[in-house]
Amino acid sequence: MISASPFKCYNQDMLGNILGENPRPDMKRKGTIVLNGLWEYGVNNGKGEEFTTEILVPFPPESDLSGIKRTLMPDETAYYRKNIPLEKEEGFRYIITFLAVDYYATLFINGREVLKHEGGYLPFSYDITDHLRENGFEVKLYVKDPTDTEAIERGKQTLKPHRIWYPAQSGIWQSVYMEKVPEDYIEKILVTPDYDDSSFTILPVSSRREGGKASIIIEGREFEMNMDAMNILRIDDPHPWTPEDPYIYHFTIKYGRDEVESYTALRKFSIVVDDKGMKRLALNNSPYFHHGILDQGYMKHSLMTYESDEAIIKDLKMLKSMGFNTIRKHIKIESPRWYYHATRLGFIVWQDMVNGGAAYNDFAVTLPLFTSSFLSDRKSHLLSRRSEEEKMKYISFIKESIMYLYSVPAIGMWCIFNEGWGQFNSSEILKEIKQIDDTRTIDITSGWHDQGDGDFLSKHVYFRPYRFKKDKRGRCVILSEFGGIGMGEEKESKARKFTYKDVSSEEALLNEIRKMYERDVIPYIEKGLSASIYTQLSDVEQETNGLVTYDRKKIKVSVQGMRELSSRIVTH
Repeated sequence: MISASPFKCYNQDMLGNILGENPRPDMKRKGTIVLNGLWEYGVNNGKGEEFTTEILVPFPPESDLSGIKRTLMPDETAYYRKNIPLEKEEGFRYIITFLAVDYYATLFINGREVLKHEGGYLPFSYDITDHLRENGFEVKLYVKDPTDTEAIERGKQTLKPHRIWYPAQSGIWQSVYMEKVPEDYIEKILVTPDYDDSSFTILPVSSRREGGKASIIIEGREFEMNMDAMNILRIDDPHPWTPEDPYIYHFTIKYGRDEVESYTALRKFSIVVDDKGMKRLALNNSPYFHHGILDQGYMKHSLMTYESDEAIIKDLKMLKSMGFNTIRKHIKIESPRWYYHATRLGFIVWQDMVNGGAAYNDFAVTLPLFTSSFLSDRKSHLLSRRSEEEKMKYISFIKESIMYLYSVPAIGMWCIFNEGWGQFNSSEILKEIKQIDDTRTIDITSGWHDQGDGDFLSKHVYFRPYRFKKDKRGRCVILSEFGGIGMGEEKESKARKFTYKDVSSEEALLNEIRKMYERDVIPYIEKGLSASIYTQLSDVEQETNGLVTYDRKKIKVSVQGMRELSSRIVTH
């Protein structure tokens, strides 16, 4: 039995406006109804279905803000239910979307099963029109989550938190919303910026895939375009996007009775050869050092769900004030609103894929931290990939993730395998990714188990100084993780505290960070180092090496000191 929660921190008006902003700045329709707020919730542990309390959606039941604070175990099933009033209008369709539900979900509308979905990080939608009653509908969702008891993509989640692995979460953890659309509507929009040509290639996809005429309004001008086809839109007097000047092109596409607002930016991510013959990361054809931070995307009271839109902006503005220009979004896919704010505030985003596979072999995934020994990822069983079916599912997940995020202007790099977690056949996967997106760089094996191909020699260095070496294969060199200094903060977990090094004061923390950059980064930029990613934005559970505490109440390092340090890095 789960006891009811009073939600003392909210009044009734607030409960109906939890993360109430339009969830899709990239596919924004007027009249979108956000279904976040109080839902009925229960758990079946084999003794029958019980709706025993309420949960605050979209916060996962394991979080404080959900009002539940209980882990869903692998042998249990969670139930969500909500009655939604709706006056049906003829000639329109009604589509419900769940941006993220972890992990196995079964959707019922008015008692009828309509959809099954597998996966905890990507959205799913269903046209509920034919199931509607006169006065609305009942939506019911069954959820199971095996976490790390199955070989699924799970990120940092585990049922036994320790070191860099965090508590499991389950169920609905991103916004739920409903849209009213005409019979034939815009299903998605794919945008490819072409900086060299001062143009955008826009592919608007219709629900029926039958083509037809549409129009786009951008920069105050309207142009005709074709649905289900590539449209090249050239820009007069182009305004490029950079972290220093993050200019966004907002646009609207009209198709029949449908109208969708979106955004893009004119930029180019690539690798160039500088005047010294070294390969460098480049932005808009010029070498550009990626001065970055590792961001796990966890919050103390809501786990992987940002507490509010303001909380997203607060994190990003803090990093901006410290002088960072890059964020590595680590082992997590964020909500569309996070990517919108990252774009408009001026961050290059390195997007990690969410790792999966069976339980990891400590020897295989930690040995390279202390040695230079790498495994061939064709021996995939050593890296926790076993069945061919599982591998094919994961390849599909990678491709779906890339296509879901394809039009986010700020994403400049895909990071596919991290530290060997579930790694397999990376060379073949690299070729497949380039076939679907050749507009970004790819860190195929971030950290170790490098197979000798790809765009980068990508290093993770902890516990010892980093020593720059040119890549023997002539690839671009990046320090994709380093740092991890803690400052004696109280941990938020029963697990043993974990950092890579500890200091005892704000001043000592800044000194250690400065010393690390002066030793491991700044001297090597002129020699060819193209990026550095410091670990990490915030404390998370027992891992207390953030620049800010888990609850975001205390910035642990001088903002001015970090900004001064950053000015020495990004000017090289």
